[in-house]
Amino acid sequence: MTIIIRKLDKTKHEYLAYTKSLCGKATYFILFEDNILGAVTLHNFIEMLKAFFKQNKAEVVIGDKSLKVKNEMVLDLIRKY
Repeated sequence: MTIIIRKLDKTKHEYLAYTKSLCGKATYFILFEDNILGAVTLHNFIEMLKAFFKQNKAEVVIGDKSLKVKNEMVLDLIRKY
């Protein structure tokens, strides 16, 4: 399982971590900030995915490019929840 982390474009401290399901029909993601709470949230997200998909390890990759969100309303919705 590979989890990709990418910085959100036009933000200073926000990142999105995501992975596709093993069958490729779903994407799981989390929005987090680069602080202690964000690190704990990211760790819990990775552990949840490993437990759900019954994987012993996960590869975490940091993407080279920032993630551009085309619709700002979608990003606002993700931030609310």
